[in-house]
This record gives sequence, structure tokens and C-alpha cells, in this order.
Amino acid sequence: MKSFPAVFLILFLPAVANAQMAHRPVKVISFAELQQEMNIQDDTLRVFNFWATWCKPCVEEMPCFLEAGKTFAGQKVKLILVSLDFRKHIETRLIPFIEKNQISLPVWLLDAPDANAWIDRVSPQWSGSIPATLFVRNGERHFYETQFDCNELNEIIHQYLKL
Repeated sequence: MKSFPAVFLILFLPAVANAQMAHRPVKVISFAELQQEMNIQDDTLRVFNFWATWCKPCVEEMPCFLEAGKTFAGQKVKLILVSLDFRKHIETRLIPFIEKNQISLPVWLLDAPDANAWIDRVSPQWSGSIPATLFVRNGERHFYETQFDCNELNEIIHQYLKL
């Protein structure tokens, strides 16, 4: 009987570790997958915030998106943090950043290294700098290439929910 806990741990822990790896806090997506989500035409406001862990203004505005996630929980708002970090930095930079900042919003890593091939498809107004945010609802797109403060972000979300 004394060996039961040891045998249990040897057999069970690898399964737990694999299950945790399957539920990583980052979803790696292609631009085609992102575009599919951006093209959904319904009354849910989708807010795509393009950011990176190495971008100071992006990190500074992150608490505003986290706050908005709580403020608009239960409403037809879907906030998605689209990371432009390198795929090779998921484990060393992105996941530690998510954990340190207790980010509960969906984080998608855009695995599309040739930004010139897709930036204009997000918005022709986008020069490529970040932070940048795209608001989509009922097929209408509104793009901002700026760092938001919390009041601005909440006002814009309220405004687009009324449309």
C-alpha cells in the first residue's frame, strides 16, 4: 500500500502535464484564421488589439484592455489580444508576461512574419506601428493606430455597441 502514491504520481503526473500543455494561454494563428474572425458579421463587437511584449506603449495600455474585459463581461463584446511577438518567444517572453500580468483575455499569437502581406488587409490606414486596435461589428470596421487610456477605450466600446 505504501507504494501506491508513488506509482500513482509516476503514472498520473505526465497526463496532467500534457493536459496543461494542451491548454496553453496562447493560441497560435495564421493571418487567414485572424481574417476569418475579423470577417464575422454579427452584432458582437470584436476588439482586436495588436501589441507585443517589447512595445512600451502596448504594455502601458494593457491594463485598460483588462479592465474593459471586466467592464463589458456578459455583453456582446469580445476582446482579443493579438500578439506580434516572435513565435520562438512564446515560452520565454509571452507566457511569462501573460502570467505575471494575470491576463485572462484571449491571447492569440499571429504567426505571419511578413507583415507587409497583411497589414493593409487589417486596415489600409495602418502604417504598421503598434499598439493598434481594430473594432469590428456588423461588418463595419473602425481602426485606431494609437495608445488608449482607459476612459477612451471604454467610450469607444460604448459608442460601437450603440451602432
